[in-house]
Amino acid sequence: MNNILHLILAFPAGFALGIFYFGSLWLTVRQLPTTPYPIRLFVGSYLGRMVLALLGFYIIINGHWERALIGVLGLIVARTLLVRRFEPKPWHLSQ
Repeated sequence: MNNILHLILAFPAGFALGIFYFGSLWLTVRQLPTTPYPIRLFVGSYLGRMVLALLGFYIIINGHWERALIGVLGLIVARTLLVRRFEPKPWHLSQ
């Protein structure tokens, strides 16, 4: 029973990691044109996002490959939702 609870919780945890990772990536990309140190921002953001995402997945997985699959599924769902939310709107001459 406890194992089923961990499997169920792996999805929202992966989803939260996906929101954090891809949301932070979106914020970083938006800040790149205005920062005086774009390389520092890019590398620092990448390292921070990657370390926290890997640490989060390490905690989620805890030696169980099933949790890894469900967590990655949550991350993919979060990415899909964020891409749909932040995709550029089509621009028309009539606007």
